[in-house]
Amino acid sequence: MGRFAIVLPIDPLAAGDSFPVSSWPLHVTVVEPFDTRHDAERVGDLMGPVLHGRLAIDVSAFDRAMFGRRRDVPVTLVSDDGPLGAMRTRLLDALREGDVDVAHARLDFRPHVTDTAHGTMPTGRTVRLRQVALVDLRPPEGRAMRTVAAVWPLDEA
Repeated sequence: MGRFAIVLPIDPLAAGDSFPVSSWPLHVTVVEPFDTRHDAERVGDLMGPVLHGRLAIDVSAFDRAMFGRRRDVPVTLVSDDGPLGAMRTRLLDALREGDVDVAHARLDFRPHVTDTAHGTMPTGRTVRLRQVALVDLRPPEGRAMRTVAAVWPLDEA
């Protein structure tokens, strides 16, 4: 069984890139981790039509917050003019239609950048998200690693 997440990295990633769990690159998660019986290729096939022709998304950091069950995960909340939420909705719909169980997707989606070993996204900063990445959360390298299974560029306006 596969486990994946769909993210928009702040800095570009390449298919095949790997990183330790403790060292995620800065990113906005658009679809939180989900389990599926499908492999990365099949999940990517479901995502591709949704992402074809989509434009890069500008997000602005506006506040800091604490996430997680114990409210101990520091994040920077980001906002856009709607395309991020629309992308999330379309991706979730495509995954559901492709027999991927995304029933655990949060109803209260709050786009954010989690602080990592790579730093934080300071409030007031605006970044252009130019890429979507499918990240394998159970790669052959082992549980302590994450691997970028596929990437899709977002077109410039």
